Amino acid sequence: MKSTIHINGNLNGLQDLQPATGNVYVIIDKNLQHLAVHFKQFPIIIFEGGENNKLLENVSSLASSLLEAGADRDALIIGVGGGITTDITGFTASIYKRGVKFAFVPTTLLAQVDASIGGKNGVNLHSYKNILGTISQPEWVFICPELLRTLPEDEFKAGIAEVLKTFILFDKQMYTAAVEYFSQVAQKYCNREDKNTTYGEIAVEHNLELLTQIIGKCARYKSGVVERDEFEKGERRLLNLGHTFAHSIEKFTQGKISHGYAVSIGMVIAAKIAQAMGLAQHGFPEKLAQDLRSCALPALLGEHPATAHLTMGELAGAITKDKKVHGSNIHFILPKGLEDVEDILVPITEINNIADDLR
Repeated sequence: MKSTIHINGNLNGLQDLQPATGNVYVIIDKNLQHLAVHFKQFPIIIFEGGENNKLLENVSSLASSLLEAGADRDALIIGVGGGITTDITGFTASIYKRGVKFAFVPTTLLAQVDASIGGKNGVNLHSYKNILGTISQPEWVFICPELLRTLPEDEFKAGIAEVLKTFILFDKQMYTAAVEYFSQVAQKYCNREDKNTTYGEIAVEHNLELLTQIIGKCARYKSGVVERDEFEKGERRLLNLGHTFAHSIEKFTQGKISHGYAVSIGMVIAAKIAQAMGLAQHGFPEKLAQDLRSCALPALLGEHPATAHLTMGELAGAITKDKKVHGSNIHFILPKGLEDVEDILVPITEINNIADDLR
């Protein structure tokens, strides 16, 4: 099933997507309860976000709340929040009474460009990312860039790596435009006079038209890939660029680094591995690292306090639990340059050996 993506300048369009009456239930991030006014008189279920709450026991709790509220097999469940909230809402809905309809209103940059799109729903297990999950598509995704105004620095920047990842895969021109835009936002934030001004507010006011274009293109690129390869048998694996080592980083840091920051570092590691294998274009790993730094993202383990103590050997050892492992090999996404990325089945031992030599 293909999801419908709606990109709107304000929240008024939400009313047109909701049934006038009936079987709708809203799971909303605890920090976003003020948005409940946009969902008429439908029952509201509060979920406390955060990576540490992306657990099977919370799926059980949400399902119990739905059951108590009277949700039947014709229900529509709307998840409102960041990627954690959309992931766990989609997973809960996809298994509740063997599957009910669901939809998303993503409220972070990461969720708007990536997490809410594509039908991957899941929870973590024993600190390993998304080990339990389903692929089930939302009915619709409602994206409103204005919702990003309230995002603090780390939450906004967590989505930038996913934006750049998408454009590395599909769009050189938009990659360059996005790096320039996010670099300018980072400079404005550093130079702001009012220290209470949020990162998201600066980003939205700097160039809302370009921000909307960036988000829209990312969403459509991902949606197109998912439509062509919903169950990740080929092209969709490319969307895992940077994620193999990012998931290892997240495992070892136990929530002390955002997914986006981990992906930023993971993409540079992947580019360095491509270079070590003789595949990367000359200077690409260095260019990528510099572009990420200009957007105020970490490019190396030593550039974030939560990862400074980690070694490449530790991270490489954890990839044996990755979902992309097939026997003694892993599907590793190697960025050779802009719009030049390849999915290669590589022996895990080779990745380990190369990683041991990286800094």
